[in-house]
Amino acid sequence: MTSSHHYARAAVLALLILAAAGPAVGSTADTFTLTDDPGNWFQSEITGTPVTVLQPGDRLDFKINGCCTDTRHTATLLIKPVGSNADLDQDSSQKGTLSIDLDLPGVYLFVCKIHPYMTAVAAVQDENGEIPPVSAEMLPFLSHLGLDELDAQSVLDVVTTIAPDDATRLAKWDIFEAGDPALIKPGTPGVGEVWIDTQFELVPNQEKPGTITIVDAQTFAVEREVFGGLDPEGMGMWNNPHNMWADFANDYVYNANWFGKWVNKIHRETGDVVHSIEVGEAPTHIITNPNRASSEYGVLHIPLSAESDIARVRDSADGLEKIGENETGDGKTHPHGHWLKCGSGDTTVMANVFKGIGFAGSVSLIDTESGDVIEEFEYDADDPIKSAFLMPLAVGECHVDTPAGHVHKAYIGSVVSGMVTVLDIESRELLKNISVTLTPGDEQTGFGLLDTLQVPIQTPVSSDGKWAAVAVLSLTTVDRASTGAADHVALIDTTLDEVVAWIGTPAGTHGINWGAKRGGGYYAWVTNQHANVVTVIDPDPNGDGDGTDAGVVGQILLANGSAGALSTDGTGGQGVKPLPMTHDGWIQKTVALARQGRTSAEVRDWIRKLTKEQRNPN
Repeated sequence: MTSSHHYARAAVLALLILAAAGPAVGSTADTFTLTDDPGNWFQSEITGTPVTVLQPGDRLDFKINGCCTDTRHTATLLIKPVGSNADLDQDSSQKGTLSIDLDLPGVYLFVCKIHPYMTAVAAVQDENGEIPPVSAEMLPFLSHLGLDELDAQSVLDVVTTIAPDDATRLAKWDIFEAGDPALIKPGTPGVGEVWIDTQFELVPNQEKPGTITIVDAQTFAVEREVFGGLDPEGMGMWNNPHNMWADFANDYVYNANWFGKWVNKIHRETGDVVHSIEVGEAPTHIITNPNRASSEYGVLHIPLSAESDIARVRDSADGLEKIGENETGDGKTHPHGHWLKCGSGDTTVMANVFKGIGFAGSVSLIDTESGDVIEEFEYDADDPIKSAFLMPLAVGECHVDTPAGHVHKAYIGSVVSGMVTVLDIESRELLKNISVTLTPGDEQTGFGLLDTLQVPIQTPVSSDGKWAAVAVLSLTTVDRASTGAADHVALIDTTLDEVVAWIGTPAGTHGINWGAKRGGGYYAWVTNQHANVVTVIDPDPNGDGDGTDAGVVGQILLANGSAGALSTDGTGGQGVKPLPMTHDGWIQKTVALARQGRTSAEVRDWIRKLTKEQRNPN
């Protein structure tokens, strides 16, 4: 879909702003209440949406409290009119009320640094009651389209994160229906099943958004959904389910709730939530310790993104128990996506999103056993590699082949710089930065957020160590000609540490993980938070080791009519967990339990279908 088509097609928000911009509101401040509702995370008291229209000198308040959100956030000013002295940022997440005075006419864009797609816009009118256009000086993204400026409404019309109701979601998001020719099944089946956090799905009688949708990797059909509101023991301990892991036997799946404080233990076969506990503010990803020699073998490690720690949770016959937490760096760190070293799990690589005012973050190497920080690589504007650490969000890691042999490399994606940084775990050396975003129009690489409005999210390394796949989310609907989409997956060859394929994907590309392909090799399963599909990518369709021919081989509809409103059924795809987990260090434990008859018959069948290399990818 072309950019001009997108500019013309969305009229709903134009009507919204015209309605809001009736009589001048004078000096009365509006208030944005931060919520947990998809597309309406900042909710204006005047409009009921993430958009408000005010006058110069008006004060705008932001309320972060227990009425509408279960965790802490920030309200950070990202874009403002040229010459404005307005400023709003926090060095840490918080609850309470924040305020800003809007001094000049024009557009002000706000985000939450904990949940970077939470977005709000305040449009301040001039003396004629009009909203000045957004200039390329304010938003360099426009210059790549050959524009000096663009009217505020056209900019709003293509921002995918501002979608408070069915009409705007249907206009901006990729909502597929059964029978759509874009829905295809891969020619070769996968193995096992794929769990997907459909984080934005609205469910009747469930207090907060989100479901988990489970796809059969062999038939590519939706098997069932997991609902949080049906848990009699932990009622209410469910809010925007974000990312998952499983125990070694694949009997249970553990789920973190990003807009809450909780982790859930879910019976894999029945989908029943059997236990829920509070672990801390805004838990994100979960990984178990695979080191048999460790005193904490099997313990869950869970970053708390609205705090500065990683929580440790033990699962036993009595259920989940939080046994401690460890700091992930110096000061306020806001950790998000981590990885434990493939094979041994003895080192944890942690992305710390931001460490104060602004977007500067860090990456830490942590001794998994002791919890001690071994080394922290902090943002440095003068360092050619560390200068990329602007909101580092997620890590992928594994051993990869080089001329010198196996090397453990981590790939860290940073939201604001648009870079993936390569780190040698054993030598503790930062190797290089790889640009994974594209500007619109001229499609250049090497530019940051305000030039691209694209952000790298998850960066997992394939189980065979050959590829790092980067999910790149676009904050707009503006397509890139080379990919035919606004979003994409950048496929990195880990031997070259270069992008070898740019693969267009549906709106809101966010999560990605690797699952076994029947007969050998791996599929990358890609989730899309602003679409109701999961995408399947084959990194090497002809098996020649050259990823330049990588492409989409499947697109599976997640909407199944079992719950949710029209525009949210099957949407919000973020965390994705193919089972069995084929990563080195974890798959071997499942294989051993299957051989001992200590897994379900279904899991034993999955293991039988794996190749020798898939059972032991070291």
